[in-house]
Amino acid sequence: MSERFSRLCQEDAVMYQNDGDGIGTYNEKRFHRIFKRLVTEDASCYEAKIGKYVADVFCDGHITEIQTANYGKLAPKIRYYLEETDYTVSVVLPLVSSKKIIRADKETGEVQYARRSPKSARETDAFKHLYYLRELIPNERLRVHIALVSVEEYRFSDKQRYRREGKYDNDVRPIVLEKEVVLKGTDDYRRFVPEELKNEEFDAKLFSSLTKLRGRALYSALNTLHALGILSRREDGKRYVYKVSL
Repeated sequence: MSERFSRLCQEDAVMYQNDGDGIGTYNEKRFHRIFKRLVTEDASCYEAKIGKYVADVFCDGHITEIQTANYGKLAPKIRYYLEETDYTVSVVLPLVSSKKIIRADKETGEVQYARRSPKSARETDAFKHLYYLRELIPNERLRVHIALVSVEEYRFSDKQRYRREGKYDNDVRPIVLEKEVVLKGTDDYRRFVPEELKNEEFDAKLFSSLTKLRGRALYSALNTLHALGILSRREDGKRYVYKVSL
């Protein structure tokens, strides 16, 4: 799978050399093309009309949606598929696990510098997006694929404009599929509860220290795991105290 993904990335970079989406964004077009081809290279399966929605891929009774943005709009679409059809559904959530930033001159293509971004995503960061699907996760026809992807981000800038304003056009190019986590059914989400917490009560601070989740991702994780019945909780003053449900 990883070798095939890398091959598709190389082919896409050659076919669509300058396909950026703007400042500081995923390149949604590139991610969608590559992941759709990873599912199937049969183009007749792409952009299929399913009732009032258009699915990214529909093949052999299975719908695949690749989502890189607008996660709040995803839930109604997936709910419709699950309630109004008998199809199985996969949701692919690509996350950037590592990034190499390459600054290049817009006209000449000359590389000015390259560096590694300190920012990286882990599979638990998917909770910011899984939160929107929490009511649908128990459905046995739904699978979630968390795809951890290494990317190169090309930042093309006019040198003078860059010095004055720091602006650039970017193109995020997937390179390697580092890891794929497939989740089907509620029990698969128990993997996100640290082993140290399986037999004791804990609060958000302790959960954060063990999972390294912060802010929105932290509370999305706790609320999602509670909604799935994996965690129970009680109020203790101004905080919640959680415990793993048996």
